[in-house]
Amino acid sequence: MNALCSEASVAKAVAAAPTTPSRRAVLLIERIRNAYGQVYAVLSYEPDKNYLLMKWSGFCTEEEVKAASLRMLDWQRTRGRAKGCKFHIHDTNEIESAWAGLVDWINNELFPDCFQAGLRYNVSILSPDLFSRLSSQALYQKQNAKVPTVLCETLSQAERWIARKYKEL
Repeated sequence: MNALCSEASVAKAVAAAPTTPSRRAVLLIERIRNAYGQVYAVLSYEPDKNYLLMKWSGFCTEEEVKAASLRMLDWQRTRGRAKGCKFHIHDTNEIESAWAGLVDWINNELFPDCFQAGLRYNVSILSPDLFSRLSSQALYQKQNAKVPTVLCETLSQAERWIARKYKEL
């Protein structure tokens, strides 16, 4: 069951959200670099909201996307399961590449392994880059039963959706 961060669902989440300001205690896990030493992804954990975040940037190859995604899986296995982390967010706002060639691998190999480690939802923040956006939409359309993909426009929208889902779980 895939979902979009629709205005109605976000409005519900906003209404249910606490009115006290949240603190931004994001914990950096790793800066992931390509063969040239350039950072193309930053992996961090948001303990107050209990989600893992991969912030993608610039150009990266499908092999680099796969390598970074496997780091998320490793964290989920070693730390995420114990923390009860059920959400991974991929912030693709700054990525400039397509990764649609990985959609089948993500659905058939990565998501089942992540599910075994406790992941229940994959959230993708859509990129303004057309090719990356189309890749996220292709993943969304696969309708993975174990780890559905949710599409959002912003991180704050994704966080509100996650807050609502944690209340439902």
